[in-house]
Amino acid sequence: MAPRVHTTANGRAGLCGLALVAVLVAAVFGLGTSAPGASASTLKPCEDPGGEYIVDLEGQLNLTPGKATRKAFRKRGIRQTLVRPANALIGRPTYPVRKVSYGRTATVRLKGGFKLKRGRRSVRIGGMTVISAPGRPAILRGRIGGRLVNLFKVKGGEREFRAETGELSRTGTARLTAVGARLINRKLANGRKKLRAGTAWGPFNLYSLYKVTKRQTPTGKISPIPPVKSAPTGAHPVQGTTTLKWYLRDSWIEYVGAGTGTRAEDGATPDPPTGPKNLVYSYNFPFSSGWTTGPQTEGDAENTLIKGSGTVGFRYCKNTINFTASDPEIEIDGDENSRIIFRVNGTEGTAYPNQRVVMVKLMPSLAEQHTVTETAPGEYRVEYVKIPGFIPAESTGIFADFYPGYSPEFDGHDPRPDRFGFVSITYTYKVVPT
Repeated sequence: MAPRVHTTANGRAGLCGLALVAVLVAAVFGLGTSAPGASASTLKPCEDPGGEYIVDLEGQLNLTPGKATRKAFRKRGIRQTLVRPANALIGRPTYPVRKVSYGRTATVRLKGGFKLKRGRRSVRIGGMTVISAPGRPAILRGRIGGRLVNLFKVKGGEREFRAETGELSRTGTARLTAVGARLINRKLANGRKKLRAGTAWGPFNLYSLYKVTKRQTPTGKISPIPPVKSAPTGAHPVQGTTTLKWYLRDSWIEYVGAGTGTRAEDGATPDPPTGPKNLVYSYNFPFSSGWTTGPQTEGDAENTLIKGSGTVGFRYCKNTINFTASDPEIEIDGDENSRIIFRVNGTEGTAYPNQRVVMVKLMPSLAEQHTVTETAPGEYRVEYVKIPGFIPAESTGIFADFYPGYSPEFDGHDPRPDRFGFVSITYTYKVVPT
């Protein structure tokens, strides 16, 4: 059975794999989100499954009438026009590649054609195909009326074929064949002013790329699944939260926003869109549960776990970005141990298993604001505004190792330019006397 093939005629479909994950990550580090995604358990693939094979197909033939040919046209009252999708966008008649087959002899079929007019008469040449074998003149066939003929013979120049890359180039001079001259003269009624066989029509320059590769399923390096943080003896249950907000880096949101964008599901909600691009840069997650050991004052050591629910998803199908981050777990325990754990699920070029992973390292000491307020005897309200986040070293595999992870080398300089968005939380708890 022939392999299923997905053909991309305009670009390099091979960019789909980890190269695009790299693009994803490059944008991600300027995290600024816009709209979350499908639930981790219901992640939907992009509409185009891509097929089992990737086909790179592109190229064109430039065939430009030379000075002598243009003079002959003027002398005989002949005018050449192009039949689309042939074009002269680069100032020369260009015929895009439509189909290629390589072997001992290469066959390159072209799109479009050209038309020659003389007074009220015209002749149209379409169905153009180049036949090129090593060590022999190339032939350019064309269909005139219902007849396929060898229209030009290409002499001189060079032929180069690279099997490993699927690239063929052929240069030379296209000369009108006897049968081609005869048919054109008859159609145009040239009389005594016939075009002659062997006429050097003009420079011939062909390039074609045709390469089939098996599609690979990229997978990032899988990070260890973190243990669920256990409440120590004496921890107090968190009674509720007024804020559990994730700010994403602006450049990431704007990058994904150029594609399908972001989305929020399963209870997560986007903030109103802002900025000149009218995008969402932050999301809110419902509070699920939590505990804390304090603090009762701003200087006290703190050990806290806040769990949320909901999903934010990111999709840019053209660049194979398709993943979700769900059910955040925010751990606050000093700059060394604070972090956000998400359940990450991805497919296409951002493939990642549906599992918990440390996605963001937090540094509470760099929060824009941190307050502890005793709202009633034994009842406290704790607020952190914009704790900066960074990619932890053990989690760079989420982004195909494109970004370096946070390390102690950051000490001694301001790490804020390297931040991976922010998180803001507000929670309350009550100390029950024992």
